[in-house]
Amino acid sequence: MNLTPSDHYALRTITPTTSEQVPSSELMISGKPTGKVLDGAVLEAALAWGDLLLLFMTDDVPYEEGLRIVLLDRNLNTLDSALIVAMYSTGVFSDLDLTAADTVRFRFFGGLVYTLTLLPQASFALPFFSDPSAVWRPFKWTRRFRIDANPLPETGTSPPP
Repeated sequence: MNLTPSDHYALRTITPTTSEQVPSSELMISGKPTGKVLDGAVLEAALAWGDLLLLFMTDDVPYEEGLRIVLLDRNLNTLDSALIVAMYSTGVFSDLDLTAADTVRFRFFGGLVYTLTLLPQASFALPFFSDPSAVWRPFKWTRRFRIDANPLPETGTSPPP
């Protein structure tokens, strides 16, 4: 199975971002409502992996942006999810790279490259200890994708004084 980008998906905002509430949106497929409501306001990327769908969404919060990652099955049931967020830090989703059949790399916070690897079946994971800092997940003993974070490689040049 290969990860493939898809432009058939969009989000329609139901509840906008407020200081007290996370935004929620309905997933649209080919312009048609699905009834599936997800947290998030902006769909950054949608990737198909066999009959699974991997979504990357942000909340549209200027000074404390978070990245929501959701893996859905063919019936739009959530198989796994994660949130990458840090207080008072604004992330920008960029440099999406489909590096292997089951792996995607991207940047969100400054000097880190995140690697997300999809797992063919649920795999054991220790809650709170299996993910890099700034990655939050619901309490579960299994995962359908793994996230790693590594610093960007050094360029060998010094910044200007």
